[in-house]
Amino acid sequence: MEEKKTILDYIGQIFMLFGLTILILNIFCMVFGESAKELSGSSMFSMGREGLSVATMMQFFSVMIWITLARFLFFTDTIIKNMRLVFRTVGMVISVIITIAIYVILCNWFPIDQWQPWVMFFICFAISFCISLTVTVLKERTENRKMEEALARLKEDK
Repeated sequence: MEEKKTILDYIGQIFMLFGLTILILNIFCMVFGESAKELSGSSMFSMGREGLSVATMMQFFSVMIWITLARFLFFTDTIIKNMRLVFRTVGMVISVIITIAIYVILCNWFPIDQWQPWVMFFICFAISFCISLTVTVLKERTENRKMEEALARLKEDK
């Protein structure tokens, strides 16, 4: 049984996603910052190895809000009542990719006419998705095992 989430749970998700994203981006800045700074028109790595600008961080914060809203839309029964998990996951992934593509274009995160930044984006997205999926599956297995153990204890008590 899943407990009903409050607005504070969603705010916590936003800050967790934001923190992890900024950590990863700052690692990218340290590793690729100077070469990415040279990309024509790139605002994301405009400070090179020095890190991210406040504007870029605020843009990513707003992306995390959109991702959390998409997660609410696709993974609760509040709006979408009957949809299989695979379709929910595909819908979530597509909405995140579209959201980030819009930000890439509007915020000039990297040149949209060069294929290398797009390939790097999709590689990073795929890695992040796989890590997230693995953590989610492991968490679900752990919770299921705990529920089975609790059920077994209840049966023993009767």
